[in-house]
Amino acid sequence: MIIVIKHVKAGDFSYVSHLDTMDVLHRTLKRAKIDVNYSQGFVKHMLTYATTPIPLGTQSVAEYYSVDCNNITPEEFLERFNENVPQDLRAVSAVAKPKNPNLAGNVTASDFLVKCKNIVPVEIEEIMDKDSYMIDLTKKGEIIQKDIRGMLFSIFVDGKNLWIRSATGNTNLRIDSFVKHLIKEYNIETTMNDITRLAQFVQLDGKFVGVDDYLKL
Repeated sequence: MIIVIKHVKAGDFSYVSHLDTMDVLHRTLKRAKIDVNYSQGFVKHMLTYATTPIPLGTQSVAEYYSVDCNNITPEEFLERFNENVPQDLRAVSAVAKPKNPNLAGNVTASDFLVKCKNIVPVEIEEIMDKDSYMIDLTKKGEIIQKDIRGMLFSIFVDGKNLWIRSATGNTNLRIDSFVKHLIKEYNIETTMNDITRLAQFVQLDGKFVGVDDYLKL
């Protein structure tokens, strides 16, 4: 049985690396005395699965963590997990699935809210009208130009708030790189800690379906 929890990554934990966060979650499962299944082979490890990590400093209210475990209900898992996990990684829901939903492979998009100190120029929305959109990215210490237009699904400006839906998963647009570009090009005033992942999506029949709804299928 797989228990999938939806948890936050906020506050001080937004500055903790993905690998260190996974270590904390593993220790939480041990403290909570959850009967987790392990891989076979010489070096055994817990059978747990996370979705694509967010950049360091970015916050989230929609991280998903799947655990292959035994003899526990989602309600009991949620209670025991939250009794042992740091508050900034607390789970907000849990659901049982007969097999791994492979969210890491199936999630294709995320919604982000970028809170700014100044009014966001509405011209940013015009990016969606372009056939291509080049930004500078750092790869292996070198600056390269990349067309990211195909990785942007929507951009909406609302006063000091900027809403972005972008590619996540096997094709992934790092939200921190894109926001750093917007800071430079449009003079928006924000920091990485002002970015919050609000939701993740799976694409079914050409439509985006929120992970919460996907897990109900």
